[in-house]
Amino acid sequence: MRKLVITATLLLALSGLLLTFARLPGTQAGARKAVALAHIWLGVAYLVVFPLYAWDHIRTNRRWLTVLRGLTVSGLTQLAGGTVALATGLVLLAYGGAFLRGVRDLHLWATYPLLAALVWHWFSPKQWRGK
Repeated sequence: MRKLVITATLLLALSGLLLTFARLPGTQAGARKAVALAHIWLGVAYLVVFPLYAWDHIRTNRRWLTVLRGLTVSGLTQLAGGTVALATGLVLLAYGGAFLRGVRDLHLWATYPLLAALVWHWFSPKQWRGK
């Protein structure tokens, strides 16, 4: 399940960044629509997978969450970034991004701490020798 969440996060970030920053010529409008559609469908799947995995992961590791350390902070950053990305993604899905520029920007900017925290969490030491 963890690999599924990580893969979905990376694919969502990649497709979102492509949609935001890639300058596709007019002949490749179909490619842009395909990437947008894939981003939307991945987001819908992520809407289901991310909360389930996050809740299970928090319940499994709750004994470590009482101590503030790098692993805990990176996990909380992932949770906050993922929650903001999901919430703003739902608003964009429901209302579109044409007139809600701030929501679209917030959706984009939630990607960066989410990805940074994902990498930080991945490389953080998992063994804790505390009380």
